Amino acid sequence: MHPLLVSRVVFPLIEYAKRKPTRARLRELERSQWLPPETIRARQLERLRQHLDFAYREVPYYTRLFDEHGVKPAAMERLEDLARIPCLTKDIIRSRFADLQPRNRPRHVQAISSGGSTGAPVRVLVDMDRMAFTDAARLRAHRWFEVGMGAREVVLWGSSIELTAQDRIRRLRDRLINSRLLSAFDLSEQALDHYAEVIRRERPQKLFGYASALHRLAAYLQRTGWVREPGWPRAVFTTAEPLYDFQRATIEAVFGCPVSVEYGCRETGFVAAQCPAGGLHIAAEGLVVEALEDGELVLTHLDARAMPLIRYRTGDVGSFVDGPCSCGRGLPRLGPIQGRVTDFIVTPRGKVMHALALIYVLREAPGVTEFQVVQDRVDHLTLTLVPGQGFSPSAQATVTSRLSNLLDDAVQIDVTLADSIPHPSSGKHRHVISKVADGVLGVAGADRASAR
Repeated sequence: MHPLLVSRVVFPLIEYAKRKPTRARLRELERSQWLPPETIRARQLERLRQHLDFAYREVPYYTRLFDEHGVKPAAMERLEDLARIPCLTKDIIRSRFADLQPRNRPRHVQAISSGGSTGAPVRVLVDMDRMAFTDAARLRAHRWFEVGMGAREVVLWGSSIELTAQDRIRRLRDRLINSRLLSAFDLSEQALDHYAEVIRRERPQKLFGYASALHRLAAYLQRTGWVREPGWPRAVFTTAEPLYDFQRATIEAVFGCPVSVEYGCRETGFVAAQCPAGGLHIAAEGLVVEALEDGELVLTHLDARAMPLIRYRTGDVGSFVDGPCSCGRGLPRLGPIQGRVTDFIVTPRGKVMHALALIYVLREAPGVTEFQVVQDRVDHLTLTLVPGQGFSPSAQATVTSRLSNLLDDAVQIDVTLADSIPHPSSGKHRHVISKVADGVLGVAGADRASAR
């Protein structure tokens, strides 16, 4: 479908049906990115006061918390005053879920599950304004590379390999907006060969997906002699994991276009993205980002009214970059983000799966508060579960069965129940650890060696 028809007709109709004001937010963000840093910061502070006032009036958890710590939203004079409010953690969200919801709940609220590659799973509520901001901020970042809404894209993302009826409806919608979704859960040679054919046929203007999955695809194309045609893609956008230099080099060499890193988390959505000049710009119009003494990033989303997330601890480590960016935008910048590292899982039959394929199964398991998968041999892995309220033998059996189906019954799964899972000294908890993937795949190891 022609990009203009998508951007001016199809996409607005879809967003209108959802009651999601993405286009209006995008227009605002296109203007505000060029404001001076001090103006952006002043607007942030005013929006922060308003958001804190809403949380104090409407959300039982914050009413009590602010009273206990003497926090007066109207008295916030600087963004740094946020430090007076204790941080929000995944454990607090799970234990105080009802108290974190406003007394007057917004319309069209959705629940999303999180957990990703670090920390224990958590469920949060999002409203259309919060979702619209995330989509608008991402679209703005893509337009920095002249690929906006309607541009043909291929997305390499966490997607069920077996489609349900809902998945088919979603894919039909994606096709209407020129988007093609490929599953990052299957990255075997056969799947990669199919993805290469899709890219040749679709001729996408942009690629978007997990950093490690896009790197594996690029390495496969490089190894099989794939030749890029002039003009496409125009840009590659990686997210969900750090993008290492050796991965960037391979992706840029294969696709012959700029690679932009996006940083965000499931709970708060889009946070920052790289501009063509290399600056990792924070979407400061809707977010306040802080760094604790140990470098851990803490996020406050100014549009999250279905469940306000104030000073939410991400578990990711980062820092700020001072001074203006050569692109001329007044948005603040982050340095490289550390964290969100996931592994591939390999099987004796040659199947290669992104770790999130397993994580998506485990994070939805009833009564499982924490988990970890360790693959010590190509035909064996150990699953450690920390059971909580609602856990049962049948839930354990269901999880084991679903994982066995994913792994083609070719991998032995031993389940261990534990009171807790020890975390490394860094504080980062890796859900999936493969001790054999690099040796089996070979390609990643070769790229690392050549990059040193």
